[in-house]
Amino acid sequence: MKVTSAVAGTLLGASILFGVAGAPQQRFPAAFQTGSATSGWSWPLTPVPNVLRAFDPPAQRWLSGHRGADLGAGPGTVVRAPAGGIISFVGVIVDRPVIVIDHGAGLRSSFEPVRSSLGAGALVATGDEIGMVGTGSHCDRLCVHWGLRLFEEYIDPLLTIRDMRPSILLPKQGHD
Repeated sequence: MKVTSAVAGTLLGASILFGVAGAPQQRFPAAFQTGSATSGWSWPLTPVPNVLRAFDPPAQRWLSGHRGADLGAGPGTVVRAPAGGIISFVGVIVDRPVIVIDHGAGLRSSFEPVRSSLGAGALVATGDEIGMVGTGSHCDRLCVHWGLRLFEEYIDPLLTIRDMRPSILLPKQGHD
């Protein structure tokens, strides 16, 4: 895999923001928030899917919550790498096929239920096919669950592809 400057910058930005000993911050650096081509992240499904259930972390890590985003997708839908990285796990957890991508800088994406012919150690670039939606979903409807962890803390994967910056109203130009 060729590491692009955008991916390298994103990973460097994440490692600077979060530091070695620091706890994760609430917000990502601007590169994660814009969802632009320069951020290095993209939707794992095309066309852009419906978000059936958003990230809803528990108040304490041992409590129940929703540690990812459920994206509308049926069996056989192609799943793509949202950012470059190395496949770190492909297998079955409980009764669902799972694939995990290590993006570096402590970031790991996981997808379930996703069947894949890739093996651990495979290199993937943003947009590469990593597998297909299988069966055994935890959703009430057909979906793929996208989880994202920064080290051992689950974070909202949609922050990597949606512009979450606040809107700023500017004065109208040419009027006093």
